[in-house]
Amino acid sequence: MTLSEYKKEVTAIFRRNTRGGFADWRQCGNLSYDLTQFLDNCMKELQEAGRYKDLFDVACRAFVKWGTTDKDDSNGETQYVCGVISEIWDSVYEKKLVQISHNEMFDWFMSKMDGTVIDYMEDILLDYIMDHFKEPEFLAKKLNFLYARIADLTERSREESWRIYSIEGYKCNVLQIMSEQGQSIESIRSYAKDMNHPSSKELLADIEKQYGNMSECIAIYEELAAEEQGSKWGRYEYSVKLKDIYKENGLQTKYDAQLEKLLYLKTGNEEILDEYKKLIPTKDWEKVRDRLFDSFKPNDFRALSWYSHEGCLDRLMDGVEACGYSYLKTYRKKLEDIYPDRCLAILVKTADEDVAQANKRQDYQHVARVLRWMRKYPGGIEKAAELAAKYRAAYPRRRAMIEELEGI
Repeated sequence: MTLSEYKKEVTAIFRRNTRGGFADWRQCGNLSYDLTQFLDNCMKELQEAGRYKDLFDVACRAFVKWGTTDKDDSNGETQYVCGVISEIWDSVYEKKLVQISHNEMFDWFMSKMDGTVIDYMEDILLDYIMDHFKEPEFLAKKLNFLYARIADLTERSREESWRIYSIEGYKCNVLQIMSEQGQSIESIRSYAKDMNHPSSKELLADIEKQYGNMSECIAIYEELAAEEQGSKWGRYEYSVKLKDIYKENGLQTKYDAQLEKLLYLKTGNEEILDEYKKLIPTKDWEKVRDRLFDSFKPNDFRALSWYSHEGCLDRLMDGVEACGYSYLKTYRKKLEDIYPDRCLAILVKTADEDVAQANKRQDYQHVARVLRWMRKYPGGIEKAAELAAKYRAAYPRRRAMIEELEGI
């Protein structure tokens, strides 16, 4: 096939899988499948023929077509399609061929950063550009582009204030390039001084590390960890990274303290518990563990996975009683043979509470499932029948409920 025929097939694939220029969620799945299958075949055929420039052109045609087609790609098709396209780009990039130079590839990528494709597709292009083209001339060109883009967004944000939120990301790219160029750490710090997003600070910390400035790196992560611990919705990943940095740099006292802090910030994380366990002499572990577990309230659901992990089934049963039905579903296999009466009691409480609030068939089906579960425990058949009779007597007009409880 000629290059023109390959490109026409790309167009034909989009025509077959769209209606009125739009691909709904069903069509988008088929579009993604047909396009990626075609691209996989292209890669095999054109690589075997040594036609790397044609392969690059076909992949670029597919990228632009995908990026300019209106579609419902809510199942992640864009990520999959662009993954295949990036694989093709990489295969060409790594060859460093005369027929398609890095300069030509770079120029094509930059030419599409002008609104040709939708913004999230531009982000994919920028990510690719940032991860490749590390030669000095390309670094300089990328830096000029980023400065221009930041200036443009800053100007436009005066009337469209939401645009200011994307500026920080471009500034992070500037920082990365400055470090790749080997600019002085003073100039990098100066550029970053007004950047306050956690991701910006983390990037600066990593650059400090690259420059051999571990004390500055640690100071930034300590700041990030402190901010994270004060955040209601923090996931404490910076606190984990700070712990790892302490360990990597032999700061044992700080590592120990940070790990103990994480026991409460990431309660229930089995890896954290196992890491802490390694610090404790085996003969002392049970005493230390019990003291730790005593610090959690019975209804602290986060600690249940630790109780299960350590085989502390009495604590686990206490916790499941305090936390309720959904946690019995999670840990039933470990508990029901040892504590059948207590498991049954949870189910009785659940059925009584839920039937009082039930008002539709789905709710009654749930109550019926709970009653049938009871029947697996000693005395459960009688108890389920007793409750079913009680509910029928209490709610005689709930026809749907009576139907769902039939046979119990």
